[in-house]
Amino acid sequence: MSEFVFQWPAALALLVLTVPLVRLLGYARKQRLAVIKAMGGGRPTHRRLRDVLRVLAFVCLVLALARPGYAPRMESTSRTGRDVVFALDVSRSMLAQDVPPSRLEVAKQGIRDALDQFSNQRAGLIVYAGSASILCPLTHDYAFVRYMLDQAHPRTVDFGGTTVQSAIEKAVDQVFIAEREGVQDLVLLTDGEDNGSRVESTLERLQESAVDCLLIGIGDPQQGSPIPIDDAAGGSGLLEQDGRTVYTQLDDEALRELAAASPRIQYLPVGTAPFNLGKLYQEYAQDLPVDANTSESGLRIYQEAAPYLLSLALLLLLLSECWGAQGLQIGQLAIGLCALCLSSPQELSAASPAIESAFKQALESLNSGDFESAHNEFSEVYEYASTHDAAPRTLAPIQFNRGLSLIQLAQANAETNPQTALDLAQNATLAFLSAKRYQSELDRAGKRLEFTAQLITQLEAQIAAQAQADADLQAQMEQLIERLQALLAQQSKLRQSLIATDPSRFNHVRRKPAPPEPSAEIVRPLSQSMVAQQNTSIADSVAIRSQMEALNQQLTPPALELTDFETVLTEPLRLFSTVQAQQAQAVKQLSAWMHWLDARNSLQIIEQKIQEILDQLTSDSDQNSSESEEYEEMEEDYDYMEDSEESMSSSEAMQGDFAAASEMQALPEPNYSAEDILLEEQGNLQFRQQKRAAANAAQVENDY
Repeated sequence: MSEFVFQWPAALALLVLTVPLVRLLGYARKQRLAVIKAMGGGRPTHRRLRDVLRVLAFVCLVLALARPGYAPRMESTSRTGRDVVFALDVSRSMLAQDVPPSRLEVAKQGIRDALDQFSNQRAGLIVYAGSASILCPLTHDYAFVRYMLDQAHPRTVDFGGTTVQSAIEKAVDQVFIAEREGVQDLVLLTDGEDNGSRVESTLERLQESAVDCLLIGIGDPQQGSPIPIDDAAGGSGLLEQDGRTVYTQLDDEALRELAAASPRIQYLPVGTAPFNLGKLYQEYAQDLPVDANTSESGLRIYQEAAPYLLSLALLLLLLSECWGAQGLQIGQLAIGLCALCLSSPQELSAASPAIESAFKQALESLNSGDFESAHNEFSEVYEYASTHDAAPRTLAPIQFNRGLSLIQLAQANAETNPQTALDLAQNATLAFLSAKRYQSELDRAGKRLEFTAQLITQLEAQIAAQAQADADLQAQMEQLIERLQALLAQQSKLRQSLIATDPSRFNHVRRKPAPPEPSAEIVRPLSQSMVAQQNTSIADSVAIRSQMEALNQQLTPPALELTDFETVLTEPLRLFSTVQAQQAQAVKQLSAWMHWLDARNSLQIIEQKIQEILDQLTSDSDQNSSESEEYEEMEEDYDYMEDSEESMSSSEAMQGDFAAASEMQALPEPNYSAEDILLEEQGNLQFRQQKRAAANAAQVENDY
C-alpha cells in the first residue's frame, strides 16, 4: 500500500467548488473596481493576492477534511492469548528467608520466568498486603511490567498484613475487562497468613467475573522463620511483637481450604523448592479457552497530516484578511498562533471545579506567554490535585502543561544562563515522564521527552564549551600575570643597578658638596646598558598591552551597546598606560648622568603601578575562584529535581480504571534511557511510601 493516502477520499469531491469560488471572487473584484471607478477612481483597496490566499486556504481545508495520512504502521488485532494479572504479596512476612534469598525475591523471579515465556498474553501487576495497588495495567509491554516489578517492596502499599480479598477485588474491579470474560487469569503468589479476608465475598467476585485463579503458596509450612528488618539506626534485626520475635510459615491449610471452596481456584504449594512459574502456568492454562479472534491483517494506522493543513489554512486566511501595511505584523501573529496550535497544551479531563478553575487560569498564563507564572500555577494545581486523590487522567495534563512551561523557560534562558536552562529542561523531563506514567496513551508526552533530551544535550554541550572558554581565558590571565611579574622584576633590577652605580650621588646630605661627576668613560657604557635594558622592558610592555586589550575584548559582551562598560581589565589598562609613559620618560632620563635621580623615581613609579595591577588581577582571580567553589557547593546542595517526588505516581494514583484505557491502546515502548532520573524517582517513591506505611502501621494489629 502507499505510504501516503487520503483516509476519507470522498471529501476530495468538494474541490470542485474551487471553480465557482474563483469565479465568485473574480466577479466581486470586478464589481469592486466598478464602484471605485464610479466614485471618481482611486487606489484599489483589494489586491488579487488576497483572493489567491483565500482559494488556497479553501483547498487546504478540503485536503484536511480528507484526512491525509503518512508513515503507516501496523497494529495487530490478534487476541489469541489470555489476560494474566500477577498479584504479588508484599507483606513483611514475605521477607522471611526460609526460601533463599527471601520469599519475596523468589516470587518476583517466578513472575519474571513467566514473562519470559509469554508471547500473546497481556500481563498486569498488582501488589497487596493490607491493601492493594495497581503497579501496571494489562499490556503486551513485558519490559514495563518487569520494570514495575523491580519497584515492588513492602512499602509499596499503605497497610501491612495480608488480605487476599483486596488483591482479588482490585483485579476484578479495575484491571480485568468484562468483554474478555472467560479468558482472564489471576496468578496470586503469597505465603498465606490472611488477616481478615471475607472468603465468601472473595469467591463470589471470582465466580461472577469468570476469573480463574492460580494460587501459589511460598514458604515452609512446617517450621516458622523469623522476619529480618532494618532498624531505625540503619542496622538489621528481626521483627518483634510484644517483645517476642515473630516467626512466620506458609499457611498451607488456609490456602487449601480457600482453593477447595471454589472450582475456579487451583492451589499449588511450592513450599521451599525451586519452581518455574512459566511452566506451571502453561500446564495450568493448556486446557483453558483463549480468544478465537486470529485476524492476521491487523490495523494500518497512519500519522495524521490534517493538523498541519489546518494550521496552514488558518495562516492563509489571516494573511488574506489583513494583507497590507500591517502584513508583517499579522504574519508574525499568524505564525505564533500556528505554533501555539502545534504545541497544543493538553486539555484537562473531568475534575473537581476547584482543580478545573485553577487549571484554566494556569493554561491562560501559558497561552499568553507568561511561562514563569504558568509553571508556578501548574505546580500549585498539581500539588492540590495529588493531595486530593485526583484521577491519573486529571494529573497527566497538569504535568504535561507544566513541562511545556518549563521547556519555554529553558529556551528563554538558554543563551544567557545555560546552567539554569539545563536545570529547567531536566525538570521538564520529569514532568513529561510523570504525565506519561499517569496516562500511558499520551503520545505527545513521549515526543516532548525526545525533544527535551535533544535540548538537554545541546545545553550540556553549550555549558561544556563555555567551561572550556573560561578555562582558556583563565590560562591567558595567568600568563598575563606571569608576564607582569617578569616585567616588575626587570624594572626593579634596573632600579637597583641604578642605585648601585653611585650611592653617594643619591644619598648625599644637604649643604654637603656633591661628589664629582664621574668620567665619560664610566658613564657612557653604563648609560647605554641601562637604556638597552629599558628598551627591552618597553618592548615587553607593548606585547603585554596587546594581550590585555585582547583579553578585555573577550570579556566585553559583543551585543552590549554601553560605551562605559567596565571589565576586570579596565582599570589595569589605565594603570598600564601610566607604566608605558613612565618607561618612555625613563629612557630619556637614563641617557644623561645628571637625570639618573629622576630615572630612579620614574622606575619606582613604574614598579608601584605594576604592583597595583598585579594586586587587582590576583585579588579578582582569588575572588572568582572562591565564587566558583561556592557555586559548586551550592550546586551539590541544590536539588533540581524538587518535583521528582511529585512526578512519581503513588500507589493511590496508580489505582483507577486502567482497564478501559488499556483496551483503547497498548502501553508504548518505555524510553528510560535517563537512568539517573529513574533511580531518583525510585528513591523518592520508596521514601514517601515508607513514611505512609509508618503512619498507618499502628492501625493494623499484625503488620507483617
